[in-house]
Amino acid sequence: MAIVQTRRNHPLALNPAIKSTNFLNNVLAKIESLKSGAYEGIMLNWEGFIAEGTISNIFLVRKGVLATPHVDSGILEGVTRGLVLYLARKQRLQIKESLLRPKDLYEADECFLTNTTLEVMPVTTVDGRTIGDGRPGPVTKALMKAYTVEVTRHV
Repeated sequence: MAIVQTRRNHPLALNPAIKSTNFLNNVLAKIESLKSGAYEGIMLNWEGFIAEGTISNIFLVRKGVLATPHVDSGILEGVTRGLVLYLARKQRLQIKESLLRPKDLYEADECFLTNTTLEVMPVTTVDGRTIGDGRPGPVTKALMKAYTVEVTRHV
């Protein structure tokens, strides 16, 4: 995973709550991430805060606290993101939806991405830096399991 230079659209230019076919910034960011050898690119917003991936929402864990960018960061409030937050609350995890800087990601103990296809996908490196000990952590594993159980109940 890599933080890319292509920025997330400003919400006044294109409201992130509208999931439309206008994914030009996301496509450009995806191309940028692939050129750098990363599977996914993390886009910053117009102020330099972490927004989201080109096809995913991002979560990180630091000292047991689950953090994710606040919707005011200019993100698409994904359905899978919402389900993961619900599952985290059920597990009584401390959750922080806030403005996150790249430094927060680099210093995270755990990181994972969410979307309907990826579900809950652990991230072990970003920009060539190891996240935590380089393996999926306990919070990520617990949420992966809870997600699988929840989705399986509805199939």
